[in-house]
Amino acid sequence: MELKREGVSESIGYLIIFGLIISGIGLITLYGYPLLMQQESSANLRNMEQTMIVLQNDIKSLTYKLANYKETTLRVSGGSLFSAISGAPTGLDTPQKFTIQSTDGSIPPTDFFPGEIRYLSTSDNTVITLENGAVIMKPLGTNGSVMLAEPRWYLDVDPEGKKTLIINYISLGNWTANHRAANMSQTGVGTVRMHHLQTIVWSNPMGDWPLSNGVIKIQYYPNNKASIMPDGYGLAWRTYLTDPTNLNMLWDGNDNPYSFTISGLKNIVVKEYDIMVETL
Repeated sequence: MELKREGVSESIGYLIIFGLIISGIGLITLYGYPLLMQQESSANLRNMEQTMIVLQNDIKSLTYKLANYKETTLRVSGGSLFSAISGAPTGLDTPQKFTIQSTDGSIPPTDFFPGEIRYLSTSDNTVITLENGAVIMKPLGTNGSVMLAEPRWYLDVDPEGKKTLIINYISLGNWTANHRAANMSQTGVGTVRMHHLQTIVWSNPMGDWPLSNGVIKIQYYPNNKASIMPDGYGLAWRTYLTDPTNLNMLWDGNDNPYSFTISGLKNIVVKEYDIMVETL
């Protein structure tokens, strides 16, 4: 008896293969693409962390190493980078400030507006900033911030246990001859040019700042909460200033402003470095 031969239509096989291809593309689109975008976003953040530390090192060269001019070419992706004016009376994008004074009234309150260079990630809703010599990261929409690189503030203790507090203020801005210019921003590849404008030094080794009780109060006003929601960079500065391995200051529990005190001081030295951000 002759066997019957049965065949399957080529169109059915084509439909099966086509369905498998479409299913594979759908799975990649559903699971693979978001993961790829997340990896790209994380890479952009890591790149900007390193970029901010490079700019921090440029500022160290301009201040502590007495360089007059620094220029860095960088790539900005996944967000925007801009400089913000420090100390302008109106239209200030970064109104946060530091205040230093003695608790006995011998040193009156002195305000300092640091300004900042800020990177805002559009995909991660995260801010990385260079403020007052520190690199800080802040996720928008949630409380908290973390200091990625610390400023150069020191507490020196001599063999007799007497303390000397050294504070280095870094002021970033866009200055012209008679006023501070509008903020500048960039995306893509660009060059950041900065130069050292001036240095102002305050100290009391000869009794200019008499510390009769040896207690200094430093306050930080995180007045940028409106744009750096919800709490600004306050937590990062609080963690740094109260860390026993750093200045070991005492926090009074308030956050508007954050107030810190340090006692037992023999001397205090404050240096303000004004850095001009020419192009960003």
